[in-house]
Amino acid sequence: MQNYEQLEKSAQHIVQRVRPSIWQISFHYPTPTNCWLLKDKDGLTLIDAGHTWSSKFILAAIESIGHPLRRIIITHAHPDHAGAANELAGKTQAIVMAHQSEIPFLQGQRTMANEKGSLICRAILSTGRLLGSLDSPSIERVQPVADGEELGSLQVIHTPGHTPGSISLWDADEQAIFCGDNLLFSMGAVRVGLPWFTLDRSTQNKSLKRYLDLPAQLLLSGHGPVYAGDVTSKIRKLI
Repeated sequence: MQNYEQLEKSAQHIVQRVRPSIWQISFHYPTPTNCWLLKDKDGLTLIDAGHTWSSKFILAAIESIGHPLRRIIITHAHPDHAGAANELAGKTQAIVMAHQSEIPFLQGQRTMANEKGSLICRAILSTGRLLGSLDSPSIERVQPVADGEELGSLQVIHTPGHTPGSISLWDADEQAIFCGDNLLFSMGAVRVGLPWFTLDRSTQNKSLKRYLDLPAQLLLSGHGPVYAGDVTSKIRKLI
């Protein structure tokens, strides 16, 4: 595993620089979860916003980097990816962005537990809702993004299946895919994300094929370590 420059470290998280313009914020509990900060021309973009309790660590990382946060892009509306978005937007005035299909979940109008899909996934989501841990704090304003849209140096790729509005982000300059929960690097291999949290595996498999046209050398997932190498060949073996 490659060693990266560490900015911060605690019992709960670590911040490390994986490229000159990309920082990984990894939270250790309750499961390893990543947020990503990307330096663009106008400031920082945060990709995913962790848990509700993650905001103070994300704000500290932003302060350490020394550039203002301009936008928060949510790959999907699960609570470990959107939990701190509302608080961060209020404290930084950053714009929250997500696919149109995901906005009703982010604004409390719908719950993922009621969506059609895998019975195992729906059971887990329903249990999470009963425990009060499924739905993130409602976000007042969310700007919709569309497939193919360019957000600074990032291009939006609609990759549904894990959730209806799951998106990935392609950084051509860094040859990096921010893939949300579609893929992860675990136990020395690139793998499809955990199926019991995915509503529609068939649709997700079709979405994964969209990565094959990208000359990716860096896989930046919502969970697990960075994978650096020929990402495309790894994905081709999976599908």
